Amino acid sequence: MNKLFIYTVISLFSVVSYSQNAELQSVVLEESTENPVADAIVTIEGTALVSKTNENGVFSFANEIPLGEHVVSVEKENYETKFFLITANKDQKIVLDKVTVEITKEEAKRRNRAQKLEEKRLRAIKKELRAKEKQIAKQERKLRKENTVDIDYIDAAVVVEPEDDIEPFTEAQLKFAEILDTPVEELSNRALYEFIDEWLGTTYIYGGETKDGIDCSSFTQRIYTQTLGLYIERTALKQYNSEYTDKFRDTSYLKEGDLLFFGGVSGPDKKEVVNHVGVYLHNNMFVHSTSNRGKNGQKGVKLSNLNDKYWKSKLVSAGRRIGNN
Repeated sequence: MNKLFIYTVISLFSVVSYSQNAELQSVVLEESTENPVADAIVTIEGTALVSKTNENGVFSFANEIPLGEHVVSVEKENYETKFFLITANKDQKIVLDKVTVEITKEEAKRRNRAQKLEEKRLRAIKKELRAKEKQIAKQERKLRKENTVDIDYIDAAVVVEPEDDIEPFTEAQLKFAEILDTPVEELSNRALYEFIDEWLGTTYIYGGETKDGIDCSSFTQRIYTQTLGLYIERTALKQYNSEYTDKFRDTSYLKEGDLLFFGGVSGPDKKEVVNHVGVYLHNNMFVHSTSNRGKNGQKGVKLSNLNDKYWKSKLVSAGRRIGNN
């Protein structure tokens, strides 16, 4: 791990009187994006005190910091190590506004390469979709002029049985119908469930965009472009703020394919931020790529229940795409 040996005095903090020993809390954000940095190791040098940021980038040391001046370090793979000074006084709580860390040059190059490849892939998809739309429109105009197909119209009550050699549902649809406890007929988008089945278990990597590791917004972007035929933005916040996202809070209106936006509280001003996104399926279940290990201790692409206490408390809004940008 590269280390940037720069000592920085953080001046943006408030001091609150307490009847306990000194405390410290703050949030670690990526400098270029202002996104929370999860799983960063925060160490008060010269002591045995170590903390770890949660998925919202928050860390804290409660009632245990020795009095006096201390160097604090923040470390995480692919980030330059950040150092700053604090002074712990008796009966005080130190609340830093934020601590920002920079990605390494190697990580910046990797992200730049990945972004260019993704943009190239998305351009190809959009080009293919436009060509397909033109082809369909052309065929539609042609059919309106000369329809050479004989069509028999039958009573709607007549049920046409599928032929014995045709499987009406894919293995992925049958599998997820059981998992979601939902009639398989309601899982109409075959491509969606084949995609989820293919990516299920892929590890979570912040900034990741491949099967070696993928983050939440890249995963939802891939679902939309590859199974729903829509291009959506790269980050959870941009997807949330998009003019093409119709937001609503009443989860009783949720439909397959709707976006679910989650957030947390950042900084001492308790500002709510959107930092996670998933795709709703059925029966209160949704799919996402998450750094939260949950009850099974695994992070990555998985299904979660919207009624779980954790996710229910984090839900900011649902969103339905009403157009294509």
